[in-house]
Amino acid sequence: MIKYFSLSSLKRNPYTSFLLFILLSSCASVKQLAVETDVTRLLNQSEVFSNQFTGFSLYDIESGQFIASHNSTLKFTPASNTKLLTMYVALKSFSDSIPSLLYSKKDSNLYVRPLGDPSFLYHPFENQRSYDFLKKSGNISVCWPETEPRLFGSGWAWDDYIYNFQPQRAWWPVYGNTVSIRKVNDTLTITPSFFEDYVEVLNQTRPGELVDRELKFNVFKAYLESDTSNFERIIPFEYSQELLLELLRDTLKGKVNLHEGLMVFSDTLYSQPIDSMLIQMLKPSDNFLAEQLLLMAAGWHGFEEVKPFIKQVRDTWLLNLTDMVWVDGSGLSRYNLIAPVDQVRLLKTCYDEFGWERMTILLPTGGEGTLEELYLPSEEETPFIYAKTGTLSNNHNLSGYLVTKSGKRMIFSFMNNHYTRSTEEVKRSMEQFLNEVRNSY
Repeated sequence: MIKYFSLSSLKRNPYTSFLLFILLSSCASVKQLAVETDVTRLLNQSEVFSNQFTGFSLYDIESGQFIASHNSTLKFTPASNTKLLTMYVALKSFSDSIPSLLYSKKDSNLYVRPLGDPSFLYHPFENQRSYDFLKKSGNISVCWPETEPRLFGSGWAWDDYIYNFQPQRAWWPVYGNTVSIRKVNDTLTITPSFFEDYVEVLNQTRPGELVDRELKFNVFKAYLESDTSNFERIIPFEYSQELLLELLRDTLKGKVNLHEGLMVFSDTLYSQPIDSMLIQMLKPSDNFLAEQLLLMAAGWHGFEEVKPFIKQVRDTWLLNLTDMVWVDGSGLSRYNLIAPVDQVRLLKTCYDEFGWERMTILLPTGGEGTLEELYLPSEEETPFIYAKTGTLSNNHNLSGYLVTKSGKRMIFSFMNNHYTRSTEEVKRSMEQFLNEVRNSY
Protein backbone atom coordinates (compact mmCIF):
# COMPACT_ATOMS: atom_id res chain seq x y z
CA MET A 1 0.00 0.00 0.00
CA ILE A 2 1.27 3.50 -0.83
CA LYS A 3 2.18 5.58 2.20
CA TYR A 4 1.00 9.17 1.69
CA PHE A 5 2.29 12.13 3.68
CA SER A 6 -0.02 14.72 5.20
CA LEU A 7 0.41 17.44 7.80
CA SER A 8 -2.35 15.87 9.87
CA SER A 9 -0.32 12.76 10.63
CA LEU A 10 2.66 14.17 12.54
CA LYS A 11 2.90 11.41 15.12
CA ARG A 12 2.66 8.67 12.51
CA ASN A 13 4.95 10.08 9.83
CA PRO A 14 8.46 11.46 10.35
CA TYR A 15 8.43 13.15 6.90
CA THR A 16 5.75 15.62 7.86
CA SER A 17 7.18 16.28 11.32
CA PHE A 18 10.45 17.34 9.75
CA LEU A 19 8.84 19.41 7.00
CA LEU A 20 6.44 21.19 9.37
CA PHE A 21 9.46 22.00 11.51
CA ILE A 22 10.89 23.76 8.44
CA LEU A 23 7.71 25.76 8.02
CA LEU A 24 7.64 26.90 11.66
CA SER A 25 11.34 27.65 12.03
CA SER A 26 11.46 30.97 10.18
CA CYS A 27 14.54 32.16 12.03
CA ALA A 28 16.77 29.36 10.77
CA SER A 29 18.10 29.00 7.25
CA VAL A 30 16.77 26.30 4.95
CA LYS A 31 20.28 24.95 4.62
CA GLN A 32 20.62 24.47 8.40
CA LEU A 33 17.28 22.69 8.64
CA ALA A 34 17.66 20.36 5.67
CA VAL A 35 20.96 18.85 6.72
CA GLU A 36 22.01 15.55 5.24
CA THR A 37 21.56 13.55 8.43
CA ASP A 38 17.89 14.56 8.76
CA VAL A 39 17.05 13.71 5.17
CA THR A 40 18.80 10.34 5.49
CA ARG A 41 16.90 9.56 8.67
CA LEU A 42 13.57 10.41 7.10
CA LEU A 43 14.12 8.40 3.93
CA ASN A 44 15.44 5.45 5.93
CA GLN A 45 12.24 5.44 8.01
CA SER A 46 9.98 5.37 4.95
CA GLU A 47 8.23 2.05 4.28
CA VAL A 48 8.86 2.56 0.56
CA PHE A 49 12.28 4.15 0.33
CA SER A 50 13.93 2.17 3.10
CA ASN A 51 13.52 -1.10 1.19
CA GLN A 52 15.36 -0.06 -1.95
CA PHE A 53 18.42 1.91 -3.08
CA THR A 54 17.40 5.58 -2.91
CA GLY A 55 19.36 8.76 -3.59
CA PHE A 56 18.26 12.37 -3.34
CA SER A 57 19.90 15.73 -3.99
CA LEU A 58 18.31 19.19 -3.74
CA TYR A 59 19.92 22.47 -4.80
CA ASP A 60 18.68 26.03 -4.24
CA ILE A 61 19.42 28.11 -7.34
CA GLU A 62 19.05 31.45 -5.52
CA SER A 63 21.46 30.65 -2.69
CA GLY A 64 23.73 28.56 -4.89
CA GLN A 65 23.88 25.77 -2.31
CA PHE A 66 22.95 22.13 -1.94
CA ILE A 67 20.40 22.04 0.86
CA ALA A 68 19.53 18.35 1.14
CA SER A 69 21.11 15.05 0.21
CA HIS A 70 20.81 11.33 0.78
CA ASN A 71 23.22 8.88 -0.89
CA SER A 72 23.72 11.73 -3.35
CA THR A 73 27.29 10.84 -4.32
CA LEU A 74 26.61 7.12 -4.90
CA LYS A 75 26.14 5.80 -8.42
CA PHE A 76 22.69 4.78 -9.68
CA THR A 77 21.37 3.24 -12.89
CA PRO A 78 19.82 6.35 -14.50
CA ALA A 79 17.71 4.70 -17.23
CA SER A 80 16.21 7.50 -19.35
CA ASN A 81 17.71 10.16 -17.09
CA THR A 82 20.66 9.54 -19.43
CA LYS A 83 18.73 11.58 -22.00
CA LEU A 84 19.61 14.69 -19.97
CA LEU A 85 23.23 14.15 -21.01
CA THR A 86 22.15 13.71 -24.63
CA MET A 87 20.03 16.86 -24.40
CA TYR A 88 23.01 18.87 -23.16
CA VAL A 89 25.29 17.51 -25.89
CA ALA A 90 22.72 18.32 -28.60
CA LEU A 91 22.24 21.86 -27.29
CA LYS A 92 25.99 22.39 -27.25
CA SER A 93 26.53 20.86 -30.69
CA PHE A 94 23.76 22.34 -32.84
CA SER A 95 22.50 25.91 -33.10
CA ASP A 96 18.86 26.26 -34.11
CA SER A 97 18.39 23.23 -36.40
CA ILE A 98 19.91 19.81 -36.83
CA PRO A 99 22.04 19.00 -39.89
CA SER A 100 20.54 16.24 -42.00
CA LEU A 101 22.75 15.80 -45.08
CA LEU A 102 25.97 17.07 -46.61
CA TYR A 103 25.51 17.47 -50.35
CA SER A 104 26.99 18.63 -53.62
CA LYS A 105 25.47 18.81 -57.08
CA LYS A 106 27.51 17.71 -60.08
CA ASP A 107 26.11 17.37 -63.57
CA SER A 108 22.79 15.51 -63.16
CA ASN A 109 23.78 13.84 -59.89
CA LEU A 110 23.18 14.83 -56.31
CA TYR A 111 25.87 13.49 -53.98
CA VAL A 112 24.79 13.21 -50.35
CA ARG A 113 26.36 12.06 -47.11
CA PRO A 114 23.98 11.15 -44.28
CA LEU A 115 24.57 12.66 -40.85
CA GLY A 116 22.26 10.47 -38.75
CA ASP A 117 19.12 12.65 -38.87
CA PRO A 118 16.41 10.54 -37.17
CA SER A 119 13.48 12.60 -38.46
CA PHE A 120 13.67 11.32 -42.05
CA LEU A 121 10.19 9.88 -42.77
CA TYR A 122 9.69 9.39 -39.00
CA HIS A 123 6.00 9.85 -38.17
CA PRO A 124 6.24 12.42 -35.31
CA PHE A 125 7.69 14.99 -37.74
CA GLU A 126 5.34 16.47 -40.32
CA ASN A 127 8.08 18.68 -41.74
CA GLN A 128 10.08 16.51 -44.13
CA ARG A 129 12.47 19.02 -45.64
CA SER A 130 15.14 16.41 -46.43
CA TYR A 131 12.66 14.11 -48.16
CA ASP A 132 11.21 16.99 -50.20
CA PHE A 133 14.71 18.06 -51.21
CA LEU A 134 15.67 14.55 -52.34
CA LYS A 135 12.36 13.92 -54.09
CA LYS A 136 13.04 16.67 -56.64
CA SER A 137 16.77 16.01 -57.01
CA GLY A 138 16.88 13.35 -59.72
CA ASN A 139 19.73 10.83 -59.50
CA ILE A 140 21.11 10.43 -55.99
CA SER A 141 24.52 9.04 -55.08
CA VAL A 142 24.96 8.17 -51.41
CA CYS A 143 28.45 8.61 -49.96
CA TRP A 144 28.60 6.38 -46.90
CA PRO A 145 30.73 7.15 -43.84
CA GLU A 146 33.76 4.89 -43.50
CA THR A 147 32.75 3.45 -40.13
CA GLU A 148 29.35 1.84 -39.45
CA PRO A 149 27.82 2.56 -36.03
CA ARG A 150 27.03 -0.40 -33.82
CA LEU A 151 23.40 -1.33 -34.36
CA PHE A 152 22.89 -1.83 -30.62
CA GLY A 153 24.42 0.01 -27.68
CA SER A 154 26.63 -1.55 -25.02
CA GLY A 155 24.54 -3.37 -22.44
CA TRP A 156 21.27 -3.36 -24.40
CA ALA A 157 19.08 -6.43 -23.94
CA TRP A 158 19.42 -8.49 -27.13
CA ASP A 159 15.96 -10.06 -26.76
CA ASP A 160 14.29 -6.62 -26.82
CA TYR A 161 15.01 -6.42 -30.54
CA ILE A 162 11.30 -6.77 -31.42
CA TYR A 163 10.12 -3.91 -29.22
CA ASN A 164 9.57 -0.40 -30.54
CA PHE A 165 11.69 1.18 -27.79
CA GLN A 166 14.89 -0.36 -29.19
CA PRO A 167 15.33 0.44 -32.91
CA GLN A 168 18.76 -0.07 -34.41
CA ARG A 169 21.15 2.85 -34.88
CA ALA A 170 22.28 4.04 -38.31
CA TRP A 171 23.90 6.90 -40.20
CA TRP A 172 20.76 7.18 -42.33
CA PRO A 173 17.71 6.03 -40.40
CA VAL A 174 14.40 5.89 -42.23
CA TYR A 175 10.84 5.51 -40.88
CA GLY A 176 12.33 5.46 -37.40
CA ASN A 177 13.97 2.16 -38.45
CA THR A 178 10.68 0.47 -37.67
CA VAL A 179 7.74 -1.22 -39.39
CA SER A 180 4.16 -0.38 -38.39
CA ILE A 181 1.65 -3.24 -38.59
CA ARG A 182 -1.81 -1.78 -38.04
CA LYS A 183 -5.20 -3.49 -38.03
CA VAL A 184 -8.45 -1.52 -38.33
CA ASN A 185 -11.54 -3.73 -38.59
CA ASP A 186 -10.57 -6.28 -41.24
CA THR A 187 -7.87 -4.16 -42.91
CA LEU A 188 -4.18 -4.69 -42.21
CA THR A 189 -1.86 -1.81 -43.17
CA ILE A 190 1.91 -2.16 -43.36
CA THR A 191 4.09 0.98 -43.22
CA PRO A 192 6.37 1.30 -45.08
CA SER A 193 4.52 -0.62 -47.78
CA PHE A 194 7.87 -2.03 -48.95
CA PHE A 195 7.54 -4.65 -46.18
CA GLU A 196 4.10 -5.94 -47.25
CA ASP A 197 5.64 -9.03 -48.83
CA TYR A 198 7.63 -9.71 -45.66
CA VAL A 199 4.63 -9.92 -43.30
CA GLU A 200 2.91 -13.28 -42.96
CA VAL A 201 -0.67 -13.08 -41.68
CA LEU A 202 -1.66 -16.12 -39.64
CA ASN A 203 -5.23 -16.77 -38.51
CA GLN A 204 -4.25 -18.83 -35.53
CA THR A 205 -3.55 -18.48 -31.85
CA ARG A 206 -0.26 -16.73 -31.29
CA PRO A 207 2.53 -18.58 -29.49
CA GLY A 208 3.99 -15.40 -27.97
CA GLU A 209 3.83 -11.86 -29.29
CA LEU A 210 0.87 -10.61 -31.31
CA VAL A 211 3.34 -9.51 -33.98
CA ASP A 212 6.80 -11.02 -34.14
CA ARG A 213 10.02 -10.81 -36.18
CA GLU A 214 12.73 -13.36 -36.69
CA LEU A 215 16.09 -12.54 -35.16
CA LYS A 216 18.48 -11.08 -37.81
CA PHE A 217 15.86 -11.33 -40.58
CA ASN A 218 13.06 -9.04 -41.75
CA VAL A 219 10.42 -11.74 -41.67
CA PHE A 220 7.34 -10.71 -39.69
CA LYS A 221 4.34 -12.67 -38.46
CA ALA A 222 0.98 -11.23 -37.42
CA TYR A 223 -1.40 -13.53 -35.51
CA LEU A 224 -4.86 -12.08 -36.10
CA GLU A 225 -7.07 -14.66 -34.41
CA SER A 226 -5.45 -13.89 -31.07
CA ASP A 227 -6.78 -10.34 -30.98
CA THR A 228 -10.00 -9.32 -32.68
CA SER A 229 -9.66 -5.65 -31.66
CA ASN A 230 -7.95 -2.92 -33.65
CA PHE A 231 -4.27 -2.54 -32.93
CA GLU A 232 -0.98 -1.11 -34.08
CA ARG A 233 2.35 -2.77 -33.41
CA ILE A 234 5.63 -1.05 -34.23
CA ILE A 235 8.63 -3.35 -34.60
CA PRO A 236 12.24 -2.43 -35.44
CA PHE A 237 13.52 -3.86 -38.69
CA GLU A 238 16.96 -5.36 -39.23
CA TYR A 239 18.96 -2.47 -40.68
CA SER A 240 21.48 -2.71 -43.50
CA GLN A 241 22.97 -0.39 -46.08
CA GLU A 242 21.38 -2.45 -48.84
CA LEU A 243 17.95 -2.20 -47.22
CA LEU A 244 18.29 1.57 -46.90
CA LEU A 245 18.97 1.92 -50.63
CA GLU A 246 15.94 -0.22 -51.44
CA LEU A 247 13.73 1.87 -49.14
CA LEU A 248 15.00 5.12 -50.66
CA ARG A 249 14.34 3.85 -54.18
CA ASP A 250 10.88 2.70 -53.14
CA THR A 251 9.82 5.95 -51.54
CA LEU A 252 11.65 8.47 -53.76
CA LYS A 253 10.70 6.60 -56.95
CA GLY A 254 14.07 7.47 -58.43
CA LYS A 255 17.58 6.24 -59.00
CA VAL A 256 19.59 5.86 -55.79
CA ASN A 257 23.07 4.35 -55.85
CA LEU A 258 26.06 4.02 -53.58
CA HIS A 259 29.06 6.19 -54.47
CA GLU A 260 32.36 4.47 -53.71
CA GLY A 261 34.82 7.33 -54.27
CA LEU A 262 35.75 10.38 -52.25
CA MET A 263 33.61 13.48 -52.46
CA VAL A 264 33.97 17.07 -51.29
CA PHE A 265 30.65 18.53 -50.15
CA SER A 266 29.73 22.16 -50.63
CA ASP A 267 26.50 22.50 -48.66
CA THR A 268 24.62 21.27 -45.59
CA LEU A 269 20.89 20.61 -45.53
CA TYR A 270 19.21 21.27 -42.18
CA SER A 271 15.91 19.66 -41.24
CA GLN A 272 14.21 20.00 -37.83
CA PRO A 273 14.48 22.80 -35.24
CA ILE A 274 16.65 21.42 -32.45
CA ASP A 275 14.19 22.36 -29.68
CA SER A 276 11.25 20.60 -31.33
CA MET A 277 13.35 17.46 -31.70
CA LEU A 278 14.50 17.61 -28.07
CA ILE A 279 10.91 18.05 -26.88
CA GLN A 280 9.94 14.96 -28.85
CA MET A 281 12.89 13.10 -27.35
CA LEU A 282 12.30 14.17 -23.73
CA LYS A 283 8.54 14.28 -23.22
CA PRO A 284 7.56 10.84 -24.56
CA SER A 285 11.13 9.64 -23.83
CA ASP A 286 12.00 8.54 -27.35
CA ASN A 287 15.03 6.23 -27.23
CA PHE A 288 15.50 6.26 -31.00
CA LEU A 289 15.85 10.05 -31.13
CA ALA A 290 18.25 10.04 -28.18
CA GLU A 291 20.55 7.47 -29.73
CA GLN A 292 20.59 9.20 -33.09
CA LEU A 293 21.19 12.66 -31.60
CA LEU A 294 24.22 11.42 -29.69
CA LEU A 295 25.52 9.68 -32.83
CA MET A 296 24.91 12.85 -34.85
CA ALA A 297 26.72 15.04 -32.34
CA ALA A 298 29.69 12.67 -32.37
CA GLY A 299 29.86 12.78 -36.18
CA TRP A 300 29.41 16.55 -36.25
CA HIS A 301 32.50 16.91 -34.05
CA GLY A 302 34.57 14.55 -36.20
CA PHE A 303 34.04 11.29 -34.31
CA GLU A 304 32.82 8.21 -36.16
CA GLU A 305 32.09 6.38 -32.90
CA VAL A 306 30.18 7.46 -29.81
CA LYS A 307 32.59 6.12 -27.17
CA PRO A 308 35.55 8.47 -27.80
CA PHE A 309 33.14 11.38 -28.23
CA ILE A 310 31.63 10.73 -24.80
CA LYS A 311 35.13 10.80 -23.31
CA GLN A 312 35.81 14.11 -25.05
CA VAL A 313 32.58 15.61 -23.69
CA ARG A 314 33.41 14.50 -20.16
CA ASP A 315 36.96 15.87 -20.39
CA THR A 316 35.89 19.27 -21.73
CA TRP A 317 32.26 20.30 -21.31
CA LEU A 318 31.44 18.33 -18.16
CA LEU A 319 34.54 18.57 -16.01
CA ASN A 320 32.36 19.62 -13.06
CA LEU A 321 30.83 16.14 -12.91
CA THR A 322 32.54 13.38 -10.96
CA ASP A 323 33.29 9.91 -12.30
CA MET A 324 30.35 8.29 -14.03
CA VAL A 325 29.76 5.46 -16.48
CA TRP A 326 28.08 6.77 -19.63
CA VAL A 327 27.76 4.45 -22.62
CA ASP A 328 24.68 5.37 -24.69
CA GLY A 329 22.28 8.19 -25.52
CA SER A 330 18.97 6.78 -24.33
CA GLY A 331 19.64 4.99 -21.05
CA LEU A 332 18.65 1.58 -22.39
CA SER A 333 21.94 0.20 -21.07
CA ARG A 334 22.27 -0.87 -17.48
CA TYR A 335 25.97 -0.09 -17.74
CA ASN A 336 25.20 3.61 -17.27
CA LEU A 337 25.88 4.86 -13.74
CA ILE A 338 25.54 8.40 -12.39
CA ALA A 339 25.13 10.02 -8.97
CA PRO A 340 22.15 12.23 -8.06
CA VAL A 341 24.50 15.11 -7.21
CA ASP A 342 25.91 14.95 -10.74
CA GLN A 343 22.45 14.97 -12.26
CA VAL A 344 21.87 18.20 -10.34
CA ARG A 345 25.21 19.62 -11.48
CA LEU A 346 24.34 18.76 -15.09
CA LEU A 347 20.98 20.51 -14.80
CA LYS A 348 22.66 23.51 -13.17
CA THR A 349 25.04 23.69 -16.13
CA CYS A 350 22.07 23.56 -18.51
CA TYR A 351 20.36 26.33 -16.53
CA ASP A 352 23.50 28.51 -16.60
CA GLU A 353 24.16 28.03 -20.32
CA PHE A 354 20.66 27.90 -21.81
CA GLY A 355 18.39 29.61 -19.28
CA TRP A 356 15.32 28.77 -17.23
CA GLU A 357 12.76 29.49 -19.96
CA ARG A 358 14.34 27.21 -22.51
CA MET A 359 14.91 24.35 -20.10
CA THR A 360 11.36 24.41 -18.75
CA ILE A 361 9.98 24.34 -22.30
CA LEU A 362 12.05 21.29 -23.23
CA LEU A 363 11.33 19.13 -20.18
CA PRO A 364 8.03 17.43 -19.34
CA THR A 365 5.88 19.11 -16.73
CA GLY A 366 3.07 17.68 -14.63
CA GLY A 367 0.33 16.18 -16.77
CA GLU A 368 2.30 15.65 -19.99
CA GLY A 369 4.64 13.13 -21.53
CA THR A 370 5.98 10.63 -19.02
CA LEU A 371 4.48 12.77 -16.21
CA GLU A 372 1.00 12.49 -17.69
CA GLU A 373 -0.84 11.63 -14.47
CA LEU A 374 1.67 13.00 -11.97
CA TYR A 375 2.54 16.36 -10.38
CA LEU A 376 -0.67 17.99 -11.57
CA PRO A 377 -1.09 21.65 -10.59
CA SER A 378 -4.45 22.79 -9.29
CA GLU A 379 -6.64 24.92 -11.56
CA GLU A 380 -5.33 28.18 -10.13
CA GLU A 381 -1.67 27.08 -10.19
CA THR A 382 0.97 27.22 -12.88
CA PRO A 383 3.17 24.14 -13.50
CA PHE A 384 5.70 23.64 -10.73
CA ILE A 385 7.86 20.74 -11.88
CA TYR A 386 9.90 20.23 -15.05
CA ALA A 387 11.70 16.92 -14.99
CA LYS A 388 12.83 13.84 -16.88
CA THR A 389 11.85 10.38 -15.75
CA GLY A 390 14.00 7.31 -16.13
CA THR A 391 12.49 3.85 -15.87
CA LEU A 392 13.77 0.31 -16.32
CA SER A 393 12.43 -2.74 -14.54
CA ASN A 394 13.02 -2.23 -10.79
CA ASN A 395 14.35 1.31 -11.37
CA HIS A 396 12.62 4.70 -11.47
CA ASN A 397 14.27 8.12 -11.33
CA LEU A 398 13.24 11.75 -11.70
CA SER A 399 15.57 14.71 -12.17
CA GLY A 400 14.74 18.29 -13.03
CA TYR A 401 13.56 21.67 -11.76
CA LEU A 402 11.05 22.38 -8.99
CA VAL A 403 9.29 25.65 -8.11
CA THR A 404 8.30 25.76 -4.44
CA LYS A 405 5.19 27.35 -2.98
CA SER A 406 7.24 30.39 -1.96
CA GLY A 407 8.56 30.76 -5.50
CA LYS A 408 12.03 29.35 -4.96
CA ARG A 409 13.60 27.58 -7.91
CA MET A 410 15.21 24.28 -7.03
CA ILE A 411 17.12 21.61 -8.93
CA PHE A 412 16.64 18.05 -7.74
CA SER A 413 17.45 14.45 -8.53
CA PHE A 414 15.48 11.63 -6.91
CA MET A 415 16.81 8.18 -7.90
CA ASN A 416 15.39 4.80 -6.94
CA ASN A 417 16.98 1.49 -7.91
CA HIS A 418 16.49 -2.18 -7.08
CA TYR A 419 12.95 -2.08 -5.69
CA THR A 420 10.60 -5.06 -5.87
CA ARG A 421 7.30 -3.29 -5.30
CA SER A 422 5.32 -1.80 -8.21
CA THR A 423 6.75 1.17 -10.08
CA GLU A 424 3.39 2.93 -9.68
CA GLU A 425 3.73 2.75 -5.89
CA VAL A 426 7.25 4.17 -6.04
CA LYS A 427 6.10 6.97 -8.38
CA ARG A 428 3.25 7.98 -6.09
CA SER A 429 5.48 7.97 -3.02
CA MET A 430 8.02 10.13 -4.84
CA GLU A 431 5.26 12.50 -5.91
CA GLN A 432 3.99 12.83 -2.36
CA PHE A 433 7.47 13.48 -0.97
CA LEU A 434 8.35 16.08 -3.62
CA ASN A 435 5.01 17.82 -3.09
CA GLU A 436 5.80 18.10 0.61
CA VAL A 437 9.23 19.53 -0.21
CA ARG A 438 7.54 22.00 -2.54
CA ASN A 439 5.02 23.02 0.13
CA SER A 440 7.68 23.43 2.82
CA TYR A 441 10.19 25.72 1.12
